[in-house]
Amino acid sequence: MRVKIPYGEREIDFDVPDGNLLDVILPREYIAPAKPESIMRNAIMNPIGEDRLSDIAREGDTVAIVVEDETRPCPTPQILELVLNELSRAGVDDSDILIIVGNGMHSVPDFDSIKRIVGERITRNYRIIANDVLNSDYIMVGKTKYGNEVEVLREYVEKDIKIVTGVIGYHYFAGYDGTRRSILPGISSMKTIQFNHRMMFDENARAGELKNNPVHHDMNDAMHLAGCDFAFNVVLNSNRKVVGAWAGNPDSVLDAGSKVVDEMYKIRVEDEADILITSASGYPHDIDLFQTCKAMHMTMQGVRKGGTIILVGECRNGHGSDVYFEWMKRYSSSEEVKKALMREFIAGAHKAYYHYRTVEDYNVILVSDMDEKEVKDVFKMRPEKSIENALKEAFEISGKDSMVRVVPYGTNTLLTT
Repeated sequence: MRVKIPYGEREIDFDVPDGNLLDVILPREYIAPAKPESIMRNAIMNPIGEDRLSDIAREGDTVAIVVEDETRPCPTPQILELVLNELSRAGVDDSDILIIVGNGMHSVPDFDSIKRIVGERITRNYRIIANDVLNSDYIMVGKTKYGNEVEVLREYVEKDIKIVTGVIGYHYFAGYDGTRRSILPGISSMKTIQFNHRMMFDENARAGELKNNPVHHDMNDAMHLAGCDFAFNVVLNSNRKVVGAWAGNPDSVLDAGSKVVDEMYKIRVEDEADILITSASGYPHDIDLFQTCKAMHMTMQGVRKGGTIILVGECRNGHGSDVYFEWMKRYSSSEEVKKALMREFIAGAHKAYYHYRTVEDYNVILVSDMDEKEVKDVFKMRPEKSIENALKEAFEISGKDSMVRVVPYGTNTLLTT
């Protein structure tokens, strides 16, 4: 059977013998029921679990609005225009509104980045700051049930009305993005973020899991300690089009949004394949190895331990992270990386932990444009330039009768058993 999968800005096709093909798994994509503007406008006019923002805020109130940084695709300018319009209806003065980029431990955005995030009009007319874990002023608002001392930007805590915005999707160890992640890690201190992120090693700290996930619960505690009066989050399909939006109570917003994410992208599989072919959904998701590996981690539940994963991603920008690269060179196992992260959590280094865990449990072949020596020596994968060659090698490793599962949009598909 001929199968097509994304690769960079094009598709590549290859043949899997009919007798070896177990299945081809595609996400259940939503088609937006209306224009994105209408979906988002309806959300803010009909909040869940909370009054309209224009009824919550009052003239004279000071307001903080947290927005995503550039690492998350989010229609922030459109969301902000709706939020700001509600605040204007309530009589809130523009000079009393502070917009905060919740970049956590990511690099502090410069002026051009901020303009791309919020739009030119908002950049000109509102005060905007970002989280700077090295220099920002934080205030301790309490402890979570896990003992995390929650330090949050003072300028956020001291505002009368506190609003978070963003996008809900799967997250490696927090379960999902959205709502509480605007606070932790978004606008929290390095100490608070590191305490939280060290819980990523818990077996329940994984994509699609909230109920028993300590990382999520710690984040949620932090949000409620810091305060959050109103949330506005969206869900995007793989084309980055808004297919759902919710506003109001942050817990209700996350619950509603995560259910839609699951309906589209969480797929239960009964049989484990011997060989898994998974693509990082094409550009920009496969722009580098750091991003491409998400497809492998999201779908590896669909292949047996000791089986073979063929990971497909163009990786035009190489590995994509100096921290990731250096930690893969410095350490030789997931256990070594874990011990180092427990001493000091460093953003980007967690990818080395997940990477080592995968190559320790599976035979991994990478089809990419990356330097083959780097792929083999640093990232411990078998490099190939075509899926045909990779599949031939996979059959040699796992056996000629091996069953093959194909997941063309691995970055957006969460396989569970």
